[in-house]
Amino acid sequence: MADALASLADAGFDLAHAFDAHAAAREPGWERLAAGPRLAILIGNTRALWPKFVAARRDEPDPLDRYLVRTLEAAFPDAPIHYAHRAYDGAYLPFSRLAAATGLGALAPSHLVIHPIYGPWIALRAVVQLEGVPPVRAPIPQPCHCGDTCARALEAARATTDWRAWLALRDACSLRTHRYSDEQIEFHYATAWERGPSGG
Repeated sequence: MADALASLADAGFDLAHAFDAHAAAREPGWERLAAGPRLAILIGNTRALWPKFVAARRDEPDPLDRYLVRTLEAAFPDAPIHYAHRAYDGAYLPFSRLAAATGLGALAPSHLVIHPIYGPWIALRAVVQLEGVPPVRAPIPQPCHCGDTCARALEAARATTDWRAWLALRDACSLRTHRYSDEQIEFHYATAWERGPSGG
């Protein structure tokens, strides 16, 4: 498993958070985890993804999703994988709820997952289930204390279709050290907005 996770990190998917899949299956929307192995890894990324993705990028529809799938399926060819960008039984999986329940981060009033180091500047991509013994996890305290700032930014974003308002929601968090580059922000917000709002 260490080699597989190292290959993911080398591809830019540098967040790998192990947890108990069967315990997490009690979370609404995550019942499917009960059918697979007990050890699960929540895969995500920070701004470290951008240079790796740009170097490997191909001119194709949804290139980041395809890059993710290629990378994960090469690292874990026989494992059950649940993706954030795919709908299952007509609905998307509640990755934010899972991240909060297993202690990767905490949900802010903005409904963004706030990581204790990277703040809101992370993306949740997939869950991989593997054979093994999972660690014991618990929710963590709120890493930031933005008060009403996040709530006001969320209200402003909901009142418009301008992607800049949704970017301002992330920028409202006091944890800004690991903010995405301007190029990465443009890709996730301005470019992706043409296809419809998406996280990342």
